[in-house]
Amino acid sequence: MIIFAALVYFAFRKRFDPAAHKRLIFIATISLMEAAINRWPFPIFHRSPLMIDVVAYSFLVLLVAYDLWSTGRVHRATIWGGLFLVVMQELELPIGSTAVWQSFATWVLERVKSFHGS
Repeated sequence: MIIFAALVYFAFRKRFDPAAHKRLIFIATISLMEAAINRWPFPIFHRSPLMIDVVAYSFLVLLVAYDLWSTGRVHRATIWGGLFLVVMQELELPIGSTAVWQSFATWVLERVKSFHGS
């Protein structure tokens, strides 16, 4: 969700630059697709983060191909947004399995539970 929120924030800031805004929103949408792809009823995707990444990143490759076809160059928003997406998604699992992140997540969950009175 942090990746999606960051991309939407930058897209909002670029709302007066239609080409950059459109690309950043598309990349933000790609960031949400991994959860949906993981639910596809094909055994090749079950518990296979690599295959899920291949499918999700193929949409990023299609965006690069569109940029090359339409303008002859890759748009700066595609480069930076795509790079941000790939780097952050590849760091999710290594960071998420650290003790520091686990203790932070536990702390947040405890605060949410106490806020809701559970």
